[in-house]
Amino acid sequence: MGSSDSASAAERLRLDGVLVQHFRESGLAGPRWNQFHRQLLGRGLTIVTKLVRSGAMFSRCGQQGRYLHRQEISPQEAEELASDAVYDGYVYFRDRGLLGREWSVGHGLPLEEYFVNACVLAFPNVYRRWQTHAHGWHDVRLVDSVASLEHVVTEATPEDAVIEQAAANAAFATLSEDGKRLLFLHDQGYSHAEIGELMRLTPRAVEGRIRRARLAVRRRPEEER
Repeated sequence: MGSSDSASAAERLRLDGVLVQHFRESGLAGPRWNQFHRQLLGRGLTIVTKLVRSGAMFSRCGQQGRYLHRQEISPQEAEELASDAVYDGYVYFRDRGLLGREWSVGHGLPLEEYFVNACVLAFPNVYRRWQTHAHGWHDVRLVDSVASLEHVVTEATPEDAVIEQAAANAAFATLSEDGKRLLFLHDQGYSHAEIGELMRLTPRAVEGRIRRARLAVRRRPEEER
Protein backbone atom coordinates (compact mmCIF):
# COMPACT_ATOMS: atom_id res chain seq x y z
CA MET A 1 0.00 0.00 0.00
CA GLY A 2 1.45 3.38 -1.05
CA SER A 3 1.60 6.47 1.11
CA SER A 4 -1.46 7.98 -0.60
CA ASP A 5 -3.45 4.76 -0.04
CA SER A 6 -2.37 4.68 3.60
CA ALA A 7 -3.41 8.29 4.07
CA SER A 8 -6.78 7.58 2.39
CA ALA A 9 -7.40 4.54 4.63
CA ALA A 10 -6.47 6.52 7.72
CA GLU A 11 -8.81 9.33 6.73
CA ARG A 12 -11.61 6.85 6.11
CA LEU A 13 -11.13 5.37 9.57
CA ARG A 14 -11.07 8.85 11.11
CA LEU A 15 -14.37 9.74 9.44
CA ASP A 16 -15.87 6.43 10.51
CA GLY A 17 -14.77 7.22 14.07
CA VAL A 18 -16.50 10.60 13.96
CA LEU A 19 -19.68 8.97 12.65
CA VAL A 20 -19.66 6.25 15.28
CA GLN A 21 -19.14 8.76 18.07
CA HIS A 22 -22.13 10.74 16.83
CA PHE A 23 -24.27 7.62 16.52
CA ARG A 24 -23.40 6.46 20.02
CA GLU A 25 -24.19 9.86 21.49
CA SER A 26 -27.54 9.95 19.67
CA GLY A 27 -28.45 6.41 20.76
CA LEU A 28 -28.52 5.24 17.13
CA ALA A 29 -31.43 7.52 16.33
CA GLY A 30 -32.12 10.49 14.08
CA PRO A 31 -32.08 11.14 10.35
CA ARG A 32 -28.33 10.75 9.95
CA TRP A 33 -28.41 7.29 11.53
CA ASN A 34 -31.46 6.27 9.50
CA GLN A 35 -29.74 7.24 6.27
CA PHE A 36 -26.50 5.53 7.25
CA HIS A 37 -28.02 2.23 8.28
CA ARG A 38 -30.25 2.04 5.18
CA GLN A 39 -27.21 2.57 2.97
CA LEU A 40 -25.21 0.06 4.99
CA LEU A 41 -27.90 -2.63 4.68
CA GLY A 42 -28.29 -2.03 0.95
CA ARG A 43 -24.55 -2.14 0.30
CA GLY A 44 -24.12 -5.13 2.61
CA LEU A 45 -26.89 -7.09 0.87
CA THR A 46 -25.23 -6.54 -2.51
CA ILE A 47 -21.84 -7.74 -1.25
CA VAL A 48 -23.15 -10.72 0.75
CA THR A 49 -25.41 -11.90 -2.09
CA LYS A 50 -22.39 -11.97 -4.42
CA LEU A 51 -20.40 -13.89 -1.81
CA VAL A 52 -23.12 -16.53 -1.45
CA ARG A 53 -23.79 -16.90 -5.17
CA SER A 54 -20.11 -17.24 -6.06
CA GLY A 55 -19.35 -19.64 -3.21
CA ALA A 56 -16.79 -17.24 -1.78
CA MET A 57 -18.88 -17.05 1.41
CA PHE A 58 -17.93 -20.65 2.22
CA SER A 59 -14.24 -19.83 1.84
CA ARG A 60 -14.67 -16.77 4.07
CA CYS A 61 -16.39 -18.88 6.72
CA GLY A 62 -13.60 -21.46 6.49
CA GLN A 63 -11.06 -18.71 7.14
CA GLN A 64 -12.99 -18.00 10.35
CA GLY A 65 -12.75 -21.68 11.33
CA ARG A 66 -16.40 -22.42 10.47
CA TYR A 67 -16.29 -25.02 7.72
CA LEU A 68 -19.55 -25.68 5.87
CA HIS A 69 -20.48 -28.33 3.33
CA ARG A 70 -21.53 -26.37 0.27
CA GLN A 71 -24.75 -27.49 -1.37
CA GLU A 72 -26.32 -26.31 -4.59
CA ILE A 73 -28.15 -23.06 -3.95
CA SER A 74 -30.56 -21.47 -6.40
CA PRO A 75 -30.31 -17.71 -7.09
CA GLN A 76 -33.50 -17.09 -5.13
CA GLU A 77 -32.25 -19.13 -2.17
CA ALA A 78 -28.93 -17.28 -2.32
CA GLU A 79 -30.81 -13.98 -2.00
CA GLU A 80 -32.81 -15.31 0.95
CA LEU A 81 -29.70 -16.62 2.70
CA ALA A 82 -27.88 -13.34 2.09
CA SER A 83 -30.83 -11.35 3.40
CA ASP A 84 -30.96 -13.40 6.61
CA ALA A 85 -27.17 -13.15 7.06
CA VAL A 86 -27.31 -9.37 6.60
CA TYR A 87 -30.10 -9.07 9.16
CA ASP A 88 -28.28 -11.20 11.76
CA GLY A 89 -25.00 -9.49 10.93
CA TYR A 90 -26.63 -6.10 11.40
CA VAL A 91 -27.84 -7.09 14.87
CA TYR A 92 -24.27 -8.07 15.79
CA PHE A 93 -22.89 -4.88 14.23
CA ARG A 94 -25.37 -2.67 16.08
CA ASP A 95 -25.42 -4.38 19.48
CA ARG A 96 -21.77 -5.37 19.80
CA GLY A 97 -19.90 -3.22 17.33
CA LEU A 98 -21.54 0.12 18.07
CA LEU A 99 -23.48 -0.05 21.34
CA GLY A 100 -21.10 -2.61 22.83
CA ARG A 101 -18.12 -0.51 21.65
CA GLU A 102 -16.37 -3.48 20.06
CA TRP A 103 -15.57 -1.37 17.00
CA SER A 104 -13.05 1.44 17.32
CA VAL A 105 -10.69 3.37 15.09
CA GLY A 106 -7.86 1.37 16.67
CA HIS A 107 -9.55 -1.79 15.42
CA GLY A 108 -8.16 -0.80 12.01
CA LEU A 109 -11.19 -1.99 10.04
CA PRO A 110 -13.53 0.43 8.22
CA LEU A 111 -17.18 0.22 9.27
CA GLU A 112 -18.36 -1.37 6.03
CA GLU A 113 -15.74 -4.11 6.18
CA TYR A 114 -16.53 -4.70 9.86
CA PHE A 115 -20.20 -5.05 8.94
CA VAL A 116 -19.50 -7.54 6.13
CA ASN A 117 -17.35 -9.56 8.54
CA ALA A 118 -20.28 -9.59 10.97
CA CYS A 119 -22.47 -10.99 8.17
CA VAL A 120 -19.87 -13.68 7.45
CA LEU A 121 -19.86 -14.66 11.13
CA ALA A 122 -23.66 -14.84 11.06
CA PHE A 123 -23.82 -16.95 7.90
CA PRO A 124 -23.05 -20.44 9.34
CA ASN A 125 -26.10 -20.38 11.62
CA VAL A 126 -28.27 -18.93 8.85
CA TYR A 127 -27.08 -21.66 6.45
CA ARG A 128 -27.72 -24.44 8.97
CA ARG A 129 -31.23 -23.15 9.63
CA TRP A 130 -31.84 -23.17 5.89
CA GLN A 131 -30.56 -26.75 5.59
CA THR A 132 -32.82 -27.90 8.42
CA HIS A 133 -35.87 -26.15 6.95
CA ALA A 134 -35.17 -27.21 3.37
CA HIS A 135 -34.28 -30.83 3.96
CA GLY A 136 -35.64 -31.86 7.35
CA TRP A 137 -34.12 -34.38 9.76
CA HIS A 138 -34.83 -37.47 7.65
CA ASP A 139 -33.21 -36.16 4.46
CA VAL A 140 -29.88 -35.30 6.09
CA ARG A 141 -26.93 -37.47 5.15
CA LEU A 142 -25.53 -38.77 8.41
CA VAL A 143 -21.78 -38.94 7.91
CA ASP A 144 -20.24 -41.98 9.64
CA SER A 145 -23.64 -42.99 11.03
CA VAL A 146 -25.15 -45.31 8.44
CA ALA A 147 -24.15 -48.93 8.87
CA SER A 148 -21.32 -49.83 6.46
CA LEU A 149 -22.95 -47.85 3.64
CA GLU A 150 -19.63 -46.78 2.16
CA HIS A 151 -18.52 -50.44 2.06
CA VAL A 152 -21.73 -51.44 0.29
CA VAL A 153 -21.50 -48.63 -2.25
CA THR A 154 -17.93 -49.45 -3.22
CA GLU A 155 -18.06 -53.25 -3.16
CA ALA A 156 -21.68 -54.28 -3.77
CA THR A 157 -24.48 -53.43 -6.17
CA PRO A 158 -26.49 -50.18 -6.33
CA GLU A 159 -29.54 -52.19 -5.26
CA ASP A 160 -27.74 -53.26 -2.08
CA ALA A 161 -26.79 -49.67 -1.40
CA VAL A 162 -30.44 -48.57 -1.69
CA ILE A 163 -31.55 -51.33 0.68
CA GLU A 164 -28.79 -50.46 3.15
CA GLN A 165 -29.66 -46.76 3.01
CA ALA A 166 -33.34 -47.54 3.61
CA ALA A 167 -32.42 -49.68 6.61
CA ALA A 168 -30.23 -46.90 8.00
CA ASN A 169 -33.02 -44.35 7.49
CA ALA A 170 -35.45 -46.64 9.31
CA ALA A 171 -32.98 -47.01 12.17
CA PHE A 172 -32.51 -43.24 12.32
CA ALA A 173 -36.29 -42.80 12.49
CA THR A 174 -36.42 -44.90 15.68
CA LEU A 175 -34.05 -42.56 17.55
CA SER A 176 -35.40 -40.07 20.04
CA GLU A 177 -35.70 -36.46 18.90
CA ASP A 178 -32.65 -35.63 21.01
CA GLY A 179 -30.70 -38.41 19.31
CA LYS A 180 -31.68 -37.18 15.85
CA ARG A 181 -30.78 -33.61 16.78
CA LEU A 182 -27.41 -34.64 18.18
CA LEU A 183 -26.42 -36.54 15.04
CA PHE A 184 -27.69 -33.77 12.79
CA LEU A 185 -25.81 -31.01 14.62
CA HIS A 186 -22.64 -33.11 14.74
CA ASP A 187 -22.88 -33.78 11.00
CA GLN A 188 -23.29 -30.06 10.35
CA GLY A 189 -19.95 -29.34 12.00
CA TYR A 190 -20.98 -28.19 15.46
CA SER A 191 -18.44 -28.99 18.16
CA HIS A 192 -19.39 -30.93 21.29
CA ALA A 193 -19.17 -27.68 23.25
CA GLU A 194 -21.48 -25.86 20.81
CA ILE A 195 -24.00 -28.71 20.85
CA GLY A 196 -23.83 -28.71 24.65
CA GLU A 197 -24.73 -25.02 24.74
CA LEU A 198 -27.68 -25.57 22.42
CA MET A 199 -28.99 -28.62 24.28
CA ARG A 200 -27.87 -27.71 27.82
CA LEU A 201 -25.48 -30.64 28.15
CA THR A 202 -21.82 -30.92 29.06
CA PRO A 203 -19.43 -31.66 26.15
CA ARG A 204 -18.69 -35.05 27.73
CA ALA A 205 -22.40 -35.90 27.86
CA VAL A 206 -22.77 -34.84 24.22
CA GLU A 207 -19.90 -37.11 23.21
CA GLY A 208 -21.45 -40.09 25.03
CA ARG A 209 -24.92 -39.55 23.57
CA ILE A 210 -23.57 -39.20 20.04
CA ARG A 211 -21.67 -42.46 20.45
CA ARG A 212 -24.78 -44.27 21.70
CA ALA A 213 -26.94 -42.84 18.90
CA ARG A 214 -24.45 -43.99 16.28
CA LEU A 215 -24.36 -47.47 17.78
CA ALA A 216 -28.15 -47.62 17.72
CA VAL A 217 -28.21 -46.69 14.03
CA ARG A 218 -25.56 -49.29 13.18
CA ARG A 219 -27.12 -52.11 15.21
CA ARG A 220 -30.67 -51.84 13.88
CA PRO A 221 -29.94 -53.08 10.32
CA GLU A 222 -27.80 -55.91 11.72
CA GLU A 223 -30.58 -57.03 14.08
CA GLU A 224 -33.11 -57.15 11.24
CA ARG A 225 -30.99 -59.38 9.01
